[in-house]
Order: sequence, then structure tokens, then C-alpha cells
Amino acid sequence: MGRLSATSVKATKEPGRYGDGDGLYLVVTPSGSKSWVCRVQKNGKRRDIGLGSVKKVPLALARERAVKTRMQVEVGIDPVSERRKEAGMAITGRWASARKNAPDRRSVSRCVVASPNKSPLTSATNKMMRNP
Repeated sequence: MGRLSATSVKATKEPGRYGDGDGLYLVVTPSGSKSWVCRVQKNGKRRDIGLGSVKKVPLALARERAVKTRMQVEVGIDPVSERRKEAGMAITGRWASARKNAPDRRSVSRCVVASPNKSPLTSATNKMMRNP
């Protein structure tokens, strides 16, 4: 491991993927932005996991994060969802399924909704839905 150096990372301008070893890659986009990606494979499924921008994550830290990511994958932990849990963010898969099952405007109009004066509202119009 360790084919890239800090100076070579800084000097690299050509778009592409540059391997450091053990699944760590420097990705340079056509616009010139640079980021770190760790490629892992488990049970025949390959996945590229972003480790951060080169501006915020130096080479040494990217190597540490790559090692941590590979260890998590090896024991069966999803590094992306683990990172989101640590940051207090919603997990995409659960959020998407909850959003999919959420009622929309049309189904709300079929519900009985209590108004502030406790009289039941049996139907709602689009105007009511836009201006609560």
C-alpha cells in the first residue's frame, strides 16, 4: 500500500482513478475536483464508498478511513449506514420506504379530520390543503 504521495495527489490534474493500494482510490473528475473512494467487495457485490474530498481529507486520513471501512465490511457492517447513524442522519432505505407509504394530498382528503372547534371535517378541497 502507499503508491500515492501527498505531493502526487496535489499535482494530479488529469481526470481518472488513481490507485493507492488495498482499494483506496483518488478520483479526479473532469471539472478538477478530487475525492477519495474505497472500493470494497463482499459476497460478490462490489461497492465504492466515498471517504471525503481531498481538500478536507489528507492522504494519511484517507488511508485510515479505508482501513476502517474494510474492517467494517469484513465483519458485516454497512459503513455508509453506520456513518449516517453516527452523524444522526436518516438512513436512506428506511426513509425512502417511509416516504413511499406516507399519505399524499388525495388520501388526506378521504380522512376525517377534526378542526379546532371539534366539528368533524368530512372532505377537504385542494385550496384547503394548500392553505392550512
